[in-house]
This record gives sequence, structure tokens and C-alpha cells, in this order.
Amino acid sequence: ELRKSTPIFPDDLYINLPDLLNDCMLEECTSRERDISFLSNLTALSAVLPYTFGIYNHKKYSPHLYCVVIAPAGSGKSIAQTGRYLIEDIHSQILANSDLQQQNYKSAHNAWQSQASHKNKTEEDQPEEPQTPPFKMLIIPATTSYTRMQIQMQDNGSQGSIIFDTEAQTLSNANHLDCGNFDNIICKCFEHENIDSSYKTNGMRPIYIRHPMLALFLTGTPGQLNGLLENTENGMASRIIYYTFREMPFWKEMGDNLISFEEHFKLLAQRVTQLYNFCLNHPAMFHFSIKQWNKLNKLFANLLMDVTLENNDDLQAVIKRYAFLVMRISMIQTRIRQFENNDISPDIYCSDVDFERSLQLVLCCYEHSRLLLSSMPSGTTKPLINPDINRNFFNELPECFTREDANQIGAKYNFNPRKISRLLNTYTGLKIKKLTHGVYQKLAD
Repeated sequence: ELRKSTPIFPDDLYINLPDLLNDCMLEECTSRERDISFLSNLTALSAVLPYTFGIYNHKKYSPHLYCVVIAPAGSGKSIAQTGRYLIEDIHSQILANSDLQQQNYKSAHNAWQSQASHKNKTEEDQPEEPQTPPFKMLIIPATTSYTRMQIQMQDNGSQGSIIFDTEAQTLSNANHLDCGNFDNIICKCFEHENIDSSYKTNGMRPIYIRHPMLALFLTGTPGQLNGLLENTENGMASRIIYYTFREMPFWKEMGDNLISFEEHFKLLAQRVTQLYNFCLNHPAMFHFSIKQWNKLNKLFANLLMDVTLENNDDLQAVIKRYAFLVMRISMIQTRIRQFENNDISPDIYCSDVDFERSLQLVLCCYEHSRLLLSSMPSGTTKPLINPDINRNFFNELPECFTREDANQIGAKYNFNPRKISRLLNTYTGLKIKKLTHGVYQKLAD
């Protein structure tokens, strides 16, 4: 089972974390649970860092992340709830403020109606009608519709939003309803692209959402992933950080002396609220150093070359977007450190420690995404296959080989002659050179 061999985050990834993230680490959990909780916490925190931006490819981006954890039922995915615990206080405060504004609006509107009725009888000038305030919430329910999601994101404005659900099936079911089909909204939010809508259900006034911001965290089983991401054509698949695994079942000791994660994270949620308010009051622009940019560019250029040789267009999109996710994850850590240092500078710079951690995390999750997406052709979903199959074929070729050698090695991987010809044509000039008809030699790296 290929899911059993997916990598975990290395132990040194968890060294020298910002204090808040370090205090979120759980002692009594497996390596897989530790990784899931960390991804959950990062994604949740990415949604509560307002006025935090960085420039990537000439565009201004916020830290908002998309993350999906895929594993069989009963694998310990419920640990992902820790991220939601961190932002529940902020969500409750925003809801309470929205409720208060709605009550004040109703009182003001009732007074306006009474006053307008009186002035109408006396033919006096009509008072101006109070405007309905936006109803804001941080966490958008996964059970929603296309129009409801647009309206909510319009109400939230620059505050941003997050969809956080431990059952991917919930969002998948809503998306497949006639009133769903909001894949395009999720795709646009990742790039902060404007969302416009003018359906009859919107009323007379169209919906315009400028620079929408959305974070997304879901967990589910392999079958639920197929329901959510049926194919790679709409681009949503390449925007997501994936973590997938399968482990041998084991019994976890239970007892009354175990701590409640919810109670533990309630105390941390108070610090997250302070972080949120700090960001509201102190906008910041994130920066990499020239050395960090150079390393990022070189590393992902090499990865892009590798997947180009494998003729995998879907992974090319993943490479380009995962490089960008290194910046978003670095932004989260750097902003937290700024808060903990009580630094109110308008420009923040990534430390090498946080940069390397972000690289480690993204490259590890890239291996998970290769496994999931390389077996998800456009329009269909097939059983998982080894994403290294083309790479292994090339590595097994001798330094100097003939077409017959390539055919014999390709037969081990069930490659037909047409695929072998296509691979050799792709490699020629990049990885191999053609000496004579049917004879090739590998190029030095």
C-alpha cells in the first residue's frame, strides 16, 4: 500500500518554532497525529492574520492556506480539530458583534418606519432609511450554497474567511448540489481574483468581491477525496497542500486522567485573539532575503524540470503553486514572531530557520501530492500508482543504452513502445543524447 510509505515531517522541523506554535505541540500523539495537528494549526492561523501581505510574481498575497488530510477511517484524523479550537474565540466574538449590529439595525429601522409614516402624513421630507449592516463570521460552514458563500464572503470583506471541517464529505455533498458548484470561487480566492455575480437570487444589486481571502482545511477518507476532486481540470487540486497516509491499526490507551485538548487549546486561543488584534492594528509587508529567493527559485526550477520530463502537466501546476506556498507558510511564522517580539515595524523579514522549515514542510507534502495527483488523470480517477515510475525507468537505464535496452526495461513497468518513444524524445537534449540510430547516452548532471 503506497500510502504507508508517504513521508512524515522530520523531527528537526519542530525545532525553534515560534512560541505559539511550539505551545500547540502535543506530547501524547503519534508522528502522523503531530503532523496533522501542525497542518491544522497553520491553516487556522493563516485565516486570522489580517493586513499581512507579501509580494509574489508581482501580486500581493495574504497567508491563507488550503490543506486536505486524507486517510482511512479511524486513523487519528480527528486530532485536526486543534486548529479549530485556536480560532473559536475570534469566530465567537465576530458573530456576537454581528448579532449586536443586526439588533441595532432592527431598532433603528423600526424607528425609521415609525418616523417615515408620521412624516408621510404631514408631507415632510422623508428620513434616510438605515442600511443593513454586513453579517460577518470567520468560519463559513461547509454546508453552504454558491450564492450564500458569495454573500458571506462579500460581508466578511477584508476580514477574510475559512472553511474548516473534519469531514470532507460535507463540502463535497454541498458542492454537488444544484445550488453548489463553487469550485471556481475556491480557485479564485486562492489567487485573490475578483468574484462577480449577477444572478436573479442576488437581487437587483450584483455581488462584487474584491481581493477575496479564504483558508480551507478538510479531512476525509480516500473515497471522499474522489468526490471532492473528481479531476484536475478545474485547477483546485493543484492549490491544496495534501497529507495522506495509512498505518497499521493499534489500540490507544484510554483513561480518566487524559487531558482535554479543547481545554488546553482554549488558553492558547486567548493568545491567538491577541495576535489577531495585533495584526489589525499593525499592517505588515513580508519579505524574503535575496539568498532565500535564490534558493527557492533554483530548487523549484529543478523540480519543474523533473516533472516536465515526466510529461505530467498537473504536477507542473503543483510545483509552481507549492513554491508560492513556501512564502505563505513563512509569512505565518514571521508574523507570529513579530507579535511575540512586540515589533510594530511595517516590514517583516523571514528568518533562515523559518524559511528552511517552510521548505521542508512543502517538499514533504509535495511527495504526498505526487502520489495522489499523478494517479488522477483529467476526468477520471484511477487506483494509486507509483508517482516515481518514470523516474525509476530513467534511473534503471545504463549510461549507454540501445532502444532494445529501453524496451526491455520499460516492459518491467508495463510501458508500451509508444510511451517509451515519447519518453526518449522528451529526455533527448535534456537527460540523454542520441549517438546513432537507436543508441543513446546519458548526459552528466
